Amino acid sequence: YGYKEEDFILFYAAELNNNKHQDLLINVINVLRDKLPNIKLLLAGTGLLDSQYKEKAKELGLEANIEFLGFRKDIQNLLMLSDIAVASSRREGLPVNVMEAMATGLPLVVTNVRGHRDLVVNEQNGYVVGLNDVEDFANSIAKLYEEDESRYKYGRKGLELVQKYSLESVLKEMQYIYELQLGGK
Repeated sequence: YGYKEEDFILFYAAELNNNKHQDLLINVINVLRDKLPNIKLLLAGTGLLDSQYKEKAKELGLEANIEFLGFRKDIQNLLMLSDIAVASSRREGLPVNVMEAMATGLPLVVTNVRGHRDLVVNEQNGYVVGLNDVEDFANSIAKLYEEDESRYKYGRKGLELVQKYSLESVLKEMQYIYELQLGGK
């Protein structure tokens, strides 16, 4: 993919729209670029705000730090080369992108919305930050950058936590529910 070993890669796969709130991440990278010059934010997805977000990144001089990847079919590969997964949504249901990141063993920094906080336990498998809190988001990323052990520990915990959403676990739970409703027959 052409990234350097020293690049510190953040990844977010989501439609480029108001709800997914990628403008928050652009502001976060703007705060971090001097402190972490090797930081890269990879944004996979397309959407209504594609050109607006690209223009904002260009205006801030972040072309070297933010890559707009468009629609991708190689999300798993992109997750594997990343250091942290991020998610900046204003609202969520059950965010598959967060579950995929957890299953890859990545620590996360996510906004404090339902869905995210159902999967990410603050300071166990990542950080949960305020919805529009650029500084806390940036500080959480910086902590993970500086603490290799935390990145590893949070990634391992994420792998553990996401297991309850595996097909095997869900099928067992469904079987239990059906048996309970059918009176154990």
